[in-house]
Amino acid sequence: MSAVGSAGGTITLPLSSAEALRRATALHDQGEYAEAELLLSGALARDPGHADLLNARGVMFAQMERHLDALWCYRDAVAANPRGSGIWTNLGNALTKLKYLESAVSAHRRAIELAPRDVLLHHNLGASLAEAGNHGEAALAFSRALELDPNFHKARWDRGRSYLYFGNYRQAWPDYEVRLVSGQVPARDIAGVNGPSTKWDGRPYGGQRLLLLCEQGFGDTLWVARYLSRAKALGGELVIECQRELIPLLAELGVADRLIPRGEPLPETDFHAHLCSLPGLFTPDMASIPARPYLRVPAERRAKATQVLGPRDGRLRVGVVWSGNTSFKRNHERAQPLMRFFQAFALPGVQLYSLQKGSPEKALEELPRGGPIIDLAPHLGDFADTAAIVEQLDLVIMTDSAVAHLTGALGKEVWVLLGDVAHWLWLLDRGDCPWYPTMRLFRPRAEGDWDHVFDRASNELTLRTRILEM
Repeated sequence: MSAVGSAGGTITLPLSSAEALRRATALHDQGEYAEAELLLSGALARDPGHADLLNARGVMFAQMERHLDALWCYRDAVAANPRGSGIWTNLGNALTKLKYLESAVSAHRRAIELAPRDVLLHHNLGASLAEAGNHGEAALAFSRALELDPNFHKARWDRGRSYLYFGNYRQAWPDYEVRLVSGQVPARDIAGVNGPSTKWDGRPYGGQRLLLLCEQGFGDTLWVARYLSRAKALGGELVIECQRELIPLLAELGVADRLIPRGEPLPETDFHAHLCSLPGLFTPDMASIPARPYLRVPAERRAKATQVLGPRDGRLRVGVVWSGNTSFKRNHERAQPLMRFFQAFALPGVQLYSLQKGSPEKALEELPRGGPIIDLAPHLGDFADTAAIVEQLDLVIMTDSAVAHLTGALGKEVWVLLGDVAHWLWLLDRGDCPWYPTMRLFRPRAEGDWDHVFDRASNELTLRTRILEM
């Protein structure tokens, strides 16, 4: 805003608080969070007790992942306007990010007291409850949000995940399907053979073609590969789209008439389904989980692995993986430093092998030359190579990533080291996994208690080597 001075010059006047909010909102919508925060900071210098300015500045900090700065802003905003429901829920969101979960839940409940029919407030409460591991109350909060707005897809997705933590698959899978209409899974234009392709509902399709579409990560594809033979048994031609790195392994199943690398052109088809929809068609409850080993190693890869590993020398062969895909935004919560594995598992009678791929491999350079971990990454071109190595190991110890699914699907023993917030597939408070009978889960006693996880697994491996009996 500007005005003309008496000498004909232009004088820039400070923005009003309302105009600062309007411009900050526009910058927010353009993704210019730092510029918006700077504008709001200037406005607050002139109007320091303005609750909406404080709240908006907190939103900008939150978008920049500066959650502690956001917390101060929201607390000052609450002090300025204790009845601002939006401020209270934003405060709850910041507290959730900072792992102050009981405080977060209280903040969201206060927001709901002030605006009980605001659907977003119920969803935010559910998100904080789920983060705290209270999935029963979280499901109730998400259900209340859906009562207020049945088309609130995010609440349906999050409710489905809370049901999954309980193994309540009959209610979970319908909610899980919302990912296909919410934008979480990109929409696909699937051409039909005679008109539009039909979404497959598990019915027989003899004499017709079924196309299974790739989605999510390597671990998800490996997890649902157990259903491919069942899908093939119901019909005619089965075409599977999957990650290129998995094609040799899935080809060994012998059920696909055609395997297409993700990103390549797709054929016309009578029916289609996304891969992660298969559990919803075949597993209505935990008793119906197909849990027997279902992956096989191609013979030529087995010969290669035998040559790489060489003859046995009497020691336990133990593979280790300390990080999943670093592009996963919460990977830092499940990955752990290699040195923890070195400290816990470099035991007499054990030969460690690194199965780690990607940038976390660099951690091996920090170990002394000739150390107790043999790097196998140069020999792992795809998942079939990894499977062949795993087949000849005695045990794999790892944090949560795709290799856990691979090892379990081969029927090999795997110990998965979990943080406080684990994936829903591992359920709650269990040391076993109904999806993979050869898997053991090592869980913390409390938030961040990784020392306990590694200590327990280290002791179990010590007992396995029998060095205590010598």
